[in-house]
Amino acid sequence: MSSKVVVAHAVIAPLPCHGHILPALSLARVLAANGLFITFVLSQHRITGPRSAASYLLSLQKSLPSSFRLLAIPDPLSSPDPVCGVDEGLDSVTAEIERSQLMQQPFERLMDDLMAADAFPGAPVCIISDVWLSWTQEIAGKFHILRYVFYPSQPRVLAPLFYVPVLQAQGRLPLKASPAPDDVEACDEELLVRIPNMPPLRNLDCNSLLLESFTKSLHDACIRIWMIVHKAAGVLINSFYELDTVAIDALRNPTLNSSNVDILTVGPLHSSAAFVHTASEATEGRNVVSQEEKHCLQWLDSQSASSVLYISFGTIFLPSLAQIHELALGLEASEQHFLWMLRPPPGILCPMEEFDVSTILPEDFLSRIQKRGLIILNWAPQKLILSHPSIGAFFTHCGWNSTLESICMGVPMIAFPQFSDQRMNCSLLVKQLKVGVELHRRADESIERAEVERVTRLMLTGKEGMERRNRAKEWGAAAVKAVKKGGSSDRDLESFVMKMKQLSFKSL
Repeated sequence: MSSKVVVAHAVIAPLPCHGHILPALSLARVLAANGLFITFVLSQHRITGPRSAASYLLSLQKSLPSSFRLLAIPDPLSSPDPVCGVDEGLDSVTAEIERSQLMQQPFERLMDDLMAADAFPGAPVCIISDVWLSWTQEIAGKFHILRYVFYPSQPRVLAPLFYVPVLQAQGRLPLKASPAPDDVEACDEELLVRIPNMPPLRNLDCNSLLLESFTKSLHDACIRIWMIVHKAAGVLINSFYELDTVAIDALRNPTLNSSNVDILTVGPLHSSAAFVHTASEATEGRNVVSQEEKHCLQWLDSQSASSVLYISFGTIFLPSLAQIHELALGLEASEQHFLWMLRPPPGILCPMEEFDVSTILPEDFLSRIQKRGLIILNWAPQKLILSHPSIGAFFTHCGWNSTLESICMGVPMIAFPQFSDQRMNCSLLVKQLKVGVELHRRADESIERAEVERVTRLMLTGKEGMERRNRAKEWGAAAVKAVKKGGSSDRDLESFVMKMKQLSFKSL
């Protein structure tokens, strides 16, 4: 009988973008807490570069288990890139996706070393990689270990992507991006995607990367990776079964999933959903926050319950100057209290600490709203804000991390989707869960201050807003139940961990 210490060792590799790194880190923490040893792999610029993940990792240092380690792989760049590690606009995401394809060789060399290591924790039994890192499938095959895909969005977005091989065989890709009626039954067939065991979807409600109007390089990459996903052992989804049973059941049905890829819901994964529950995390967080965060939380403490609109559009979308002005004037006209995490529009070159926010806002706006509005530049402690009792609604771009955090905190949303999965996330919130309202735009996609005023008043003062808030709290309770012992996500997570531990014993 071998006396060697046996541990299930998994390698996690996210796409090096902020919105993908953070949920992957949360997955790593949850798996490590459940007995796996995790090697978390990032490209060097995401550890040491500007706006890197390093500060977030350092903030987690005390809570990270000893069974977690961070390894860097060299950046595959011939010269330093000034925007490495900076999430600003869709171009930065495109650049990271293209750059990530060059990570294959250094990642493979790292895996050579890990697979040959005889000391603790031993060779990995699987690779868990972001869906965009499709080349990890080949590397997993080389070492005869499993590859699991980590999908950091919702299952209803995953379903049409899983259907890509069929759509490709039918010659339907890219999907037509023509406007379509809201009523699905009134749509022409060429504007619909009919996925087995699911209601028909409008082309426009699918991931925008599949549309003919989107960037060709990303569209081509999207088709490539989704042809490969069917070779994976499984997909770990950052959601929970009860949130969309129809989509999960369809994904698990052989009609759509002919390769029998294991579909596991393991979310919500953000740290507050490890989560039992928000109040304790908020209290602990307040002991370690910066002066800016303390100011933000103290301001919220002075507000009435459910009276504040929180506004944030994530790490990628940058509103134009015109959009910022319309948003500002609409918020002012609503006469409601708000907390706005504002990122300057593209083209601001001065250091953030030298930037004067009044230069991008309507004249005298700050003086007019100083008693009921607070603007924070560039970054805010979002989970602490959403968990605060004074928050009544969240004005969001509908990125999945923000969407899921808001659902978990029981906060209804004003939806302002932009690209990728965000339109379908909006549809989930507004039509399916009925916890949100969409901000309507003109035909040219511009926004009007009157519409901003309308949705703000509706969510904070109206009966509809209260109804959405109550439903959001119900979904928040369902999220807590899913991750508790015996819940749907806990069961799927336990199943995955058990399989990894069995593989580690078989490898002896």
